[in-house]
Amino acid sequence: MLLFLGVVAMFSLSGFALEFFGVPYNSPGGSIITKIHPATYIFVLALGLAVIANPNPVAYMFDLMARCLGSTFLLVACILLWIFIARFKGDQPASFLIDAIMVAAIIYMLFADVGDHARLRIARIVHTLMIVNCCLSLVEGLSGWRLFPFVLNDTEQEWEYRATALLGHPLGGALATGVYAIVLTTVGEVRGLGPRWRAPIILLCMAAMPFIGSRVSFLIVYATVAVVLGLKFLRFLSGAGVTMRMLVAVLLLFPLVTLAIFILYQMGIFDNFLDRFINDKGSAQSRVVLFKLFEDISLRNLLLGYHDINLETQVRLSGLVEGIENSWAGHALRFGVIMTIVLWFGIAGWFVDMLRAIGRGAVLPLAYVFLILSTTVGISGKTNMMSVPAAIMLSLIGRSRAAAAAAGQAGSANDVLSRIGRGPPLAGAGGVRLSQWSP
Repeated sequence: MLLFLGVVAMFSLSGFALEFFGVPYNSPGGSIITKIHPATYIFVLALGLAVIANPNPVAYMFDLMARCLGSTFLLVACILLWIFIARFKGDQPASFLIDAIMVAAIIYMLFADVGDHARLRIARIVHTLMIVNCCLSLVEGLSGWRLFPFVLNDTEQEWEYRATALLGHPLGGALATGVYAIVLTTVGEVRGLGPRWRAPIILLCMAAMPFIGSRVSFLIVYATVAVVLGLKFLRFLSGAGVTMRMLVAVLLLFPLVTLAIFILYQMGIFDNFLDRFINDKGSAQSRVVLFKLFEDISLRNLLLGYHDINLETQVRLSGLVEGIENSWAGHALRFGVIMTIVLWFGIAGWFVDMLRAIGRGAVLPLAYVFLILSTTVGISGKTNMMSVPAAIMLSLIGRSRAAAAAAGQAGSANDVLSRIGRGPPLAGAGGVRLSQWSP
């Protein structure tokens, strides 16, 4: 129940929502207690109770750590980095590590012993919240109304067209929506969702992406859907079966969707989004320029990282208006290569854990997460850009211990990668063959 409540809180209470309700989560000042997301408290409480409630809590804790070795190493790496920041980086906050990175490891540990029934309940609420978020994004984008004010540095961004909806900052919202869409597009069996709802929800996610506004996420999601559709079309040409329902849906929806996009384009609905491709105000170039910060860097700064004020000066002099939009560069510049490598090994361990828990179905969503983290501030600042994707993947396509063991013995696969290159299904093995409807 606590895991369920934590997921609901994480998806529905963005930083903007907390600020709106009077909690100084992102703004300066306030107690350190207010700088940690409520969902994090719930997850920590859930993990603590799970350990204490076990008849042998010490043995269970060590067993859990052994089964979640990558996540355990990530927690240890974050603790070491926290000590390093407290000792050598007194001018830099360390609390961002909790919500940005550590909670993703805790979520993985919580899901390690969750059964299929509990995962199903969490999956259903994740579907519901993601659908609501996409609908709110469409409403905000089309009307200009916002559920919660878009406030950065105590200043409301009234000029921003990008939707914030439930998930908050557009980059985080786009990442979560993209992970969700890629999972639905590339994984065969998704928990808590019937096959008839899959295509409409994917279309809903794709419709919301331009209003959320992240260009990289938009391109990756649309390219993924295009590739999957292309593979399905090639299989159809090679003689694979197709259901009559799918055929009718394609023939009806394709012209309607095309007409709707044309009408919205003529109305100027996509002007702001398209303008970001035409005139991005140097945003794309800044992701290349930021690496100049490593030129002529002193040995001390290379090993231990810049002091905060010195780094801000270098960022300003380099013309990086939006800051360091690369998580990995942000880590190296702030903390130096020694502690950054320790942290990166922990993050790599978490990625390996996710692959072990989910299987090959996690490859494309995790690759997408890595690419987005490489083009945004991401986990070098206080975001939920690891924890939200973790909850989505582990609830929708994560396997319980029993299911993972059975899948390993059977060698089954549940993703689009494993289906590439396979021949058409045998007669009677799939949907309706078109030849059966021919005269």
